[in-house]
Amino acid sequence: MRGKRTILVIAVAAFVFSTLLVLPGCGETKTETKEPIKIGVVLSESGPNEPLGKPERNAIELYAKRINEAGGIDGHELDVIIKDDQSDANKAQQATVELLDQEEVLALIGSSGTGTTIAMKQEATAAEVPQVCMAAGANIMDGDFTWIFRTPPTATEAGKKALEYISEELGVKKIALLYDTNPFGTDGKNVIEAEAPEYGCEVVVSEGYVTDESEEGMDTHLTNVMTYNPEVVLVWGTNPGPAKIAKRMKDKGINLPYVGSHGIANQAFIEQAGDAANGVIFPAGKMLIYEQVLEPGSEEYEFIKDFADAYYEEYGEQINTFAGHGWDAMLIVCEALMRGGADMTAAELRDEIEATEGLVGTAGIFTYTPEDHNGLTPDDLTMVEIADSKWESAK
Repeated sequence: MRGKRTILVIAVAAFVFSTLLVLPGCGETKTETKEPIKIGVVLSESGPNEPLGKPERNAIELYAKRINEAGGIDGHELDVIIKDDQSDANKAQQATVELLDQEEVLALIGSSGTGTTIAMKQEATAAEVPQVCMAAGANIMDGDFTWIFRTPPTATEAGKKALEYISEELGVKKIALLYDTNPFGTDGKNVIEAEAPEYGCEVVVSEGYVTDESEEGMDTHLTNVMTYNPEVVLVWGTNPGPAKIAKRMKDKGINLPYVGSHGIANQAFIEQAGDAANGVIFPAGKMLIYEQVLEPGSEEYEFIKDFADAYYEEYGEQINTFAGHGWDAMLIVCEALMRGGADMTAAELRDEIEATEGLVGTAGIFTYTPEDHNGLTPDDLTMVEIADSKWESAK
């Protein structure tokens, strides 16, 4: 009997000791460390698309910081590995290969531009790893789009919004179209030329410019298109080209309305164009002017306000469209991980992203389906006018 009691005491003591080992703050406590979730990011932090890539990086790092400070996803911290593609498609492809082969990332985010995103898409599709991009070119979804999803509105949605404004609000029909000859610009050109008749408009002239065209070169383009007697100048590109065109229009005394693309929805356009930015109108997500167009207390308003406050506290800067794309990309991936579990495979994560429905982000309300990996609709856009170097709701 005494022997049995001794064994029982030893067993209880062993149990208590083992229990203490797993309690926080108890001597030799060993806390299980879960493997981090690796997310590979390719951005254009330098080169022509630098104004897009830098705020995207800020937002992505801030989102990851928030998640990790809150304990990660199911206890797994996020390990976000970011590479700069220098706005070059070949470098974007190489960076993607490195993230897939060397880092074995679970998901990819990127890139900032259309050409670099398409270069990434080839590798992500071949490796069967989900990719959430922040570029707007409609042609990104050409061919197999099984593994790629998008955060910004497409050129189709933005183009239709711009044409609707030109026709119904400006009340003019004859369009002079200046476009960047890069993938983003030519994608917009194709959309505008195809959709203009639907709005009763006519593209009287289309003229392309190269991304790093000089102001003198832009001057020549403007001289050429003005010979067609347009009623509005529509510019499709990302900075610095559109800013140079705005400055040259002002210097040449061209008083026609200037309508831009959603590619100028950042502070860089205002800084580069100076006073010439005033009066420029463009389609953009409601985030830029959310305090003017959204109802306080609504889910969208409060979501964007939370992002705006956090971004300003971290960086001392106002949010812009491209920071929003980075925030939304992380949101879409992380919400899918939270729903499906941190131990999902890449294929399971892809399926869970595709099941995203009614998710409020900075660019609008995301719903993906097997047939639609764009996620947004034209109703998620609004028209913005620059007045006194600030964004206002276009009248």
